Amino acid sequence: MSLVGAVSYMANLLADDRLPARSIATPSVALATGALALLTCGLRRARRLLILICCGFTILSVDRLAHSAPTDHAAMAFLLAASVYAVPAWPEMKVVLSRGRASAMVERQEHHAGLLAGELHDEVLQLLALTRRRLDAARASDDPGALRAAMEDASRTLDEQAGTLRRIIATVSPVAVQGLGLAESVTSLAGQVAAENGLVVAVEVQGDRPHACTGENGVNLAVYRVAQEALTNVVKHADARHITLALTCRDEGISLTVTDDGRGLGPTPPRATEGYGMQGMRWRCEAYGGTFSARTAVTGGTVVRAVFPLRSCRKTRAS
Repeated sequence: MSLVGAVSYMANLLADDRLPARSIATPSVALATGALALLTCGLRRARRLLILICCGFTILSVDRLAHSAPTDHAAMAFLLAASVYAVPAWPEMKVVLSRGRASAMVERQEHHAGLLAGELHDEVLQLLALTRRRLDAARASDDPGALRAAMEDASRTLDEQAGTLRRIIATVSPVAVQGLGLAESVTSLAGQVAAENGLVVAVEVQGDRPHACTGENGVNLAVYRVAQEALTNVVKHADARHITLALTCRDEGISLTVTDDGRGLGPTPPRATEGYGMQGMRWRCEAYGGTFSARTAVTGGTVVRAVFPLRSCRKTRAS
């Protein structure tokens, strides 16, 4: 509606004989709702609601020329019927409004489920199967020494895989975000990445309220996930040695910046060719009304920045 209205107003401004603003607004709404009604497939109530609105504003646009009471009454009848019909049609309208985000969410959930299944198969299941074959071979050989060595090897493998499972569980549901503040959980994550990969990770926490709005667990978890994915990308792709993670927590929002001294992104790739990791970070920011950017730094390396607004904090401070 906004696009159609803006184009209509622009065309009206360029015309020699300009029309009143109201004469432009009503056809714009009628055209936009009519187009949406044609594009809404499989949702009958939503389509009927859009058709009622389209008919009402179409009659209003005609009434700007006719100026007759019957057309006024007809327009009001359609719009009143639309307002009444909006109650049963609202569930389908919510489907129309959220269809794009829902499909993107399902796609990313399926992707992460596939990653989880692949990691369990490649790291846990394969090693357990190999350990089982070693134990069977040692038992069949009737050699006590070989059996003892196979059992010791199996014990080490089980300890390693228990650690792997704990890491996967922490990735799926990070308890650190729930038990600690956001700054502490991100600092702990950075320390873990540095210890496991031999990197130097410097954490800078700024802002006078590092624990502000801890009740917004969804935002805290999204910030943690973005930091987790950004550090994972550096480890896998950047070939970096030093990482700086800056976290700024204020009443109006939380910002996260991850900078590395690696190879950078090269020429800025189009968003359509972004990997799932980059798309996931962007989606988490946009889901909470925030912004996301990833670029190559002037001195080399990559700079990832995510900003999350805190709505409840703004409302509290305003009141």
